[in-house]
Amino acid sequence: MTYIRIQRVSRFFIVCTMMLAALASPYYALAASLPASLNKSVTDVDNILKKNEEKEFTNLTSGMKQKYKLIVIAKTKPATLEQYAQEVKNKFKIEDETMVIVLSVEDKNMVILSGKYFHDHGITQEVLQRKMEYFFEPYANQGTLMTGVMSFVGAVNDELQAQGQKQGNENQVVLAGAAPAPVPAVANNVTSWPIWLLIGLVVIAVALGGAALAYTKRSRVLKEVDEADEWRTKITDQLNAFEIDSSWKKEPGRVKEKYLAILTSLDDLKKDAIADVELILVDAEENLMKFRFKRGREIIQEAKEKLFRIEEEYRNLHIRLDKLRETLKDVASLKEETAQLHQKNERRLDELRIQYGVSFHALKEQINQFDRESQSIRQAEEKGNFEEAHTHLQSLADGQQNLMELLQKVPLVRQTIVKELDQEVRQLDEDAKEMVDGGYTNGEEFFTARLVKIRGKVEKLPIMFDEGKVMEVENLILEVREDIEAMYQTMEEIVTNRHQYRQYVTELPYYLNVLKQDQDYLSNELSDLSQRYQVEDGEAFHYYQQIPEVVADIENTLEQIHGSDVKEDYERHGETLTQVTDRVTQMMERREFVMKELKDFRRGERAAHEDVHDLRSSLARVEQQLKRLHLPKMPYGITSNIELCRQAVSTVEEALEEVPLKMQKVDHLLKEAKEQVSTLLEDGAEMIRDIRLTEDKIQRTNRFRRYDKEIAALLQTAEASFHNGDYREAHEAADQAFRLAQEKYAIEQN
Repeated sequence: MTYIRIQRVSRFFIVCTMMLAALASPYYALAASLPASLNKSVTDVDNILKKNEEKEFTNLTSGMKQKYKLIVIAKTKPATLEQYAQEVKNKFKIEDETMVIVLSVEDKNMVILSGKYFHDHGITQEVLQRKMEYFFEPYANQGTLMTGVMSFVGAVNDELQAQGQKQGNENQVVLAGAAPAPVPAVANNVTSWPIWLLIGLVVIAVALGGAALAYTKRSRVLKEVDEADEWRTKITDQLNAFEIDSSWKKEPGRVKEKYLAILTSLDDLKKDAIADVELILVDAEENLMKFRFKRGREIIQEAKEKLFRIEEEYRNLHIRLDKLRETLKDVASLKEETAQLHQKNERRLDELRIQYGVSFHALKEQINQFDRESQSIRQAEEKGNFEEAHTHLQSLADGQQNLMELLQKVPLVRQTIVKELDQEVRQLDEDAKEMVDGGYTNGEEFFTARLVKIRGKVEKLPIMFDEGKVMEVENLILEVREDIEAMYQTMEEIVTNRHQYRQYVTELPYYLNVLKQDQDYLSNELSDLSQRYQVEDGEAFHYYQQIPEVVADIENTLEQIHGSDVKEDYERHGETLTQVTDRVTQMMERREFVMKELKDFRRGERAAHEDVHDLRSSLARVEQQLKRLHLPKMPYGITSNIELCRQAVSTVEEALEEVPLKMQKVDHLLKEAKEQVSTLLEDGAEMIRDIRLTEDKIQRTNRFRRYDKEIAALLQTAEASFHNGDYREAHEAADQAFRLAQEKYAIEQN
């Protein structure tokens, strides 16, 4: 019954998985590629495995009854490993006795696709998960995936063999047993059973159920004991397979001690640790036989932790061995490298001592330091401190390399001392004398102290070079050149200040004149502003108040300069001149803002005056146009508008002359005047248009007056209105006559 339920649950899970796979199929197009076939035992999709690993897996599975197929892929993203495995299952038909292992290197995980044979023989999903936990995951966490896969396959195969033997024994028991007794016939008259008998049967059934449950649980826990024992056996095989090349026996004594320590640790793992695990598992079996399941599981967990620690120590042994070999190899290599560098440095130093005829004591001392450090390295090796020896050797090699670079610099340093630096000092001396001769200082004393200090440092350089203090010589050369550069900067500042002095003396009279003009201009301008605009504060007023003080400073400074006995005495007047010039510069910067502010004050007034001027020009232009027409009579509307416009413009001019000036009133009056003038311009333009059109249409229609009374009457009306000054009515009558002539005589209209 339980098996049927498990099958139903499994089928439901498979149907759900297939539905999810169908829904997510559009995303699989982006996943990793599927293998072309499952014919080979190992399908390396991304060519990740080594040939020996593939060969080991093939050799392991070739002798087994069941078939094992391994698919190795780097990564399955964006799909998950389970989705990728489902695609494999959908694409290929997996035979009953075949197990497909899908391994993802990036995830360090695998998915198992097994045939019906495995499930029928007890290899359920729970068993597979437990096998993966014990035999695959410890190796996967350490990065040895293929070792974990092969360990897992071996455990599954052992489980199948154990299940086969168990089923064979059960069949033998059934065959050897007696045939079941026939069921007796039921009597026709059946009486009810007593209560005590029913209670007894229930108690017996419960006891049998509890016993069956206990035995089932014990079997499961015993299976865990067997798996832990398999793990122990596998670790024992690994420890027995641990070997060290026999060449270590030919090494010196301290090296042998390191190898022996590793072998001793290996023996301790074999003897003590493995024996402890065996005793722990025996203790667990004894507790399980007594149905102490909780204690048994605790003991099994203790054994697993012990086995995991053994594996860790085993890996550490490998690390210690590799590190020892690498350290010994590096020590030998560094010894050879430092010896070669030492020989090269000795030869190079001898060549330099002969070439320059000096002792180079400091460099010789560095050469001799090699022997002293070599002695400390030998002592570290004799004590077995190979890591310390490696560190000292690396430091010694770096020191020898630095010494070689230093020896390469000796000719360049010598050339700098003898030739380049001497030329630089002589050039500096000549430039200083030129400054003194040019009158930029009050004498040579200004540069003498600095030149003496620089020459003193230069004189030390040959002595230090002869002693071999190359690094100190380089530092002192840099210091001398910095002093030379600082002296040149001082000379440049003197020249710059001198030019500024001359420039300031030349420019100050001009600025003095500008400030006096501003003072006269602002005296009247600010007085007018304060009266007309009621303005008594602002940047212009502050600027005007400071002008007398600045003018006085400029005049005093110029008097001191012109009254000095020494020509261009910058040392005496330079600071005062600079301060005054800075203040004048600030005043000139403020001056631009002040003038802009004054323009802003007058902007509205100036614009109003310009508008008034434009209005008067427009009035004059209208009057001139009307006079040129020589009209018989001027309409009253035009003459009255002209008079009103003159009055409006005069009102604006009067408002502009008021004190204080009220710009709001001016703007209002100016707006009204503009509207009146605009109306006058429109009316005048319309009247001139009517006059010209009337004259044109009368001339073109006049020839029909003699024989067309209606046209003649309209023309008479137009002429009478024209002489009376009704130009609009005259145009309307002339237009009617013209249209009538068009209808009757088909004249053209221009």
